[in-house]
Amino acid sequence: MAGLTKGRAVCAARVLASILCGVCVIGGASTRVLAQGATDYPIPSSAGEAFSPIAEGFESPITPREDLKGPKPHVDTRVERLKAQRQERWPDAPAFFRDTALTANSRTYWLGEDQFGYNEPKALTTGGSLAYQSGYLADFFQLRSVLYTSQPLYANADAGDTDNLTPDGDQITTLGQINGRIKFAGQEITAGRQLVRTPYVNPYDIRMIPLTFEGVVLVPENKQQKLSYIASYLTRYKPWDAIDFTPMSEGLGVSQDEGMLITGSSYHTHAWNLGVVNYWVKDVLNTAYGEIDYLLPTGGGEDDPSFRLGVNMLDQRTVGADLIAGAPYDTYQASARFIASYCGFVFTGAVSQTGDEASIQKPFGFSTSYTAMIITNFDQADVRGYMLSLDYDLARVGFEGVRFHAAWGKGNGAPDLANGGFADQDELDLRFVYEPHRGRLQGLRVELEYIDWQVFDQPFPSDDLDQVRAIVNYTVPLL
Repeated sequence: MAGLTKGRAVCAARVLASILCGVCVIGGASTRVLAQGATDYPIPSSAGEAFSPIAEGFESPITPREDLKGPKPHVDTRVERLKAQRQERWPDAPAFFRDTALTANSRTYWLGEDQFGYNEPKALTTGGSLAYQSGYLADFFQLRSVLYTSQPLYANADAGDTDNLTPDGDQITTLGQINGRIKFAGQEITAGRQLVRTPYVNPYDIRMIPLTFEGVVLVPENKQQKLSYIASYLTRYKPWDAIDFTPMSEGLGVSQDEGMLITGSSYHTHAWNLGVVNYWVKDVLNTAYGEIDYLLPTGGGEDDPSFRLGVNMLDQRTVGADLIAGAPYDTYQASARFIASYCGFVFTGAVSQTGDEASIQKPFGFSTSYTAMIITNFDQADVRGYMLSLDYDLARVGFEGVRFHAAWGKGNGAPDLANGGFADQDELDLRFVYEPHRGRLQGLRVELEYIDWQVFDQPFPSDDLDQVRAIVNYTVPLL
């Protein structure tokens, strides 16, 4: 990477793009950084609400936040009111029509970035989604679809780097979901384009449009049971900045058209969340993930202190014909964390270590590491990461729906070809969220984020990549 100057390519191979958390423009004129770190998960107000990849189990939801296990559940009174009205007006209508739901979600997004003193992509986009979900026919079959769009209100010459528009800076309109779901013998099978929620493959909803997938997913019908499992084969996925779906193997830089086989199981109680899941792409890559998460027994009241411990590991290795760049290799990222909460304050400390043979490839979702930041998660080869964060729920002081997140992380290691020299680094994240769950503003979510990622000992004009995001979401049930 030494000698990088403005107007030249940052890298010439896709493997380096993954290594640098998505830094790549082949033959281009800018450094491009795709955030591949922390998930867009509700900010917790207790240790019990903190995000755990395995705790969320395995699902195919219609929206990324549907039926999350960790946060305190909130009933949307508007949805319940519409449901009651339908029951009253059409009590004898077939459930397939009577229970149909139509929901509009508006999203307006500002993203501005300074890429180490090189390009400064900026874009203001608006759009969102329109989601349709039928009732069940004979309590057996359901139809679902979601249309997504992202339209530019303002876009500079580098706006394609924001991933809210196409790489050329154009609008995106796509039928990201269209699927059928059947229920039988306690199982639920969804086939077609859909969201998938697992630790490594997930919607990663941090741009205008989430990641969506095409394939077949089997999970248990009862989402509240202690044992969860998944058997799935995904053929294609749609990145944030694309209209069309692409083979799963192409997301890993391999031209051969191969899908992904997913198998896994997990076990959940009030205190324990543990499980394993495996992701296999023929002749390309196998990724295995395991996690043990434990909520220590305490007083149990909202104002009582609570504590949580977790360890996890993601193992990634090339398989078969080893078609992926840099093969053969065998790498991993292991992490551990401690969470303590009291009176709305949540403190987290975490450490991670990545194997020295290769960096982690993760184009299909957010990082599983406990040290994941908004942009980096210290998954470059042979890098050790540290992360401290503090969350606070301002409802305790009279500001209901307001939460704040601050995190600082540091990574260090020996720079080499496997991590592109991005070994010593740190990141500061500030995140503010306003999301009322009742009253006239129900359905609104406003997020403000500031990120400062620093990489050291590089010949860039600046050590810093700064990013500012402002997102306004508003969900309206129409039917």
